[in-house]
Amino acid sequence: MYVRQLLAVLVGLTIATSPGVSAQAAPTTTMFGVISSTLGCPPDSFAEYVRVYQAHRARYGGGPIGIRIFAQGRLPLPTDTDKAGSLLAWAAEKHPEEAITISHKVRDDARLRTLLAWVQVKKLRVSIIYCHEAQIHWFDFGDENGKPDTFRKVYRAYRKIIAAHPARPRVTLEKNLLWWSQRYDHTPENDWHRFIERNDPADLVSWDTYSFPGMPTGQGHYATPDDFFRYARDVWKEFRLPWAVGEIGTVVQDGTGTDGNWDPSGAKFATWVRQITDAARNPSSIDASYAGMPPAIFVKWWGALDAQNRDLSLEQNPGAVTYYRRLVKTFPIV
Repeated sequence: MYVRQLLAVLVGLTIATSPGVSAQAAPTTTMFGVISSTLGCPPDSFAEYVRVYQAHRARYGGGPIGIRIFAQGRLPLPTDTDKAGSLLAWAAEKHPEEAITISHKVRDDARLRTLLAWVQVKKLRVSIIYCHEAQIHWFDFGDENGKPDTFRKVYRAYRKIIAAHPARPRVTLEKNLLWWSQRYDHTPENDWHRFIERNDPADLVSWDTYSFPGMPTGQGHYATPDDFFRYARDVWKEFRLPWAVGEIGTVVQDGTGTDGNWDPSGAKFATWVRQITDAARNPSSIDASYAGMPPAIFVKWWGALDAQNRDLSLEQNPGAVTYYRRLVKTFPIV
């Protein structure tokens, strides 16, 4: 709900760019953030998450960058004593200005209602994701929670609960799909059409878009905007569902522990960051097939190591950090 209100207010407004931010992509409604995670950063703890978040917030201008919480089971609550619950309580106390995105894997209607009541009291803004990177849950892991029929059913149920709650203007219901599955592991069974439906209950669909090891070398370049955004375009054309970049990152191909050495200085990576963010802000600049497609609601860069301890962050190149910092400061996650 929050995202649709924001889009309705901002579409068509001209927002001045700050120095160093490409004028090609303005006007824009796209917000930019950074994802703090301890996935590949032992210890995977509350304290380490807070440390990583604080470092990113300082690095990218000192303002909001968004808070991302991953829960492996049910929706977390601030009264829970595990990491996810502790992070919710910390976010509300220390950073109530931040928008909080919460992923979980197990449906729990009662917990959703409790969470919504807390959000309303604390006057927070949250985005709820069920089974993030949906395709892999059932088709790769055999997780019953990720079956397409179950997935769609949960979102319909969650929409009814959110729509009936006073907190609804503060809540975004977000679907999240994995670009890799659609591009490199695609079958008719795990196609995005199995997870999106006409009059979809979600406010938006975000795509996690990574140039995984092997892909840049095989292509000879980093992913083009069309590589990454073509499926978001197709969803928009068919269902008019707003879109976003839920996660993005790549390993710089500088020959240091990577599978390529064709970008030794990282200069091509820095150029690519500018190209991909400009395209997210102005999709019609990609090619004629994107005509009329609105800007991405947001772009969130993965600011951590991955599960295999590979760096996918912007910190691989100082120039990329400098450019993205301007975007975050000018168009923060709100």
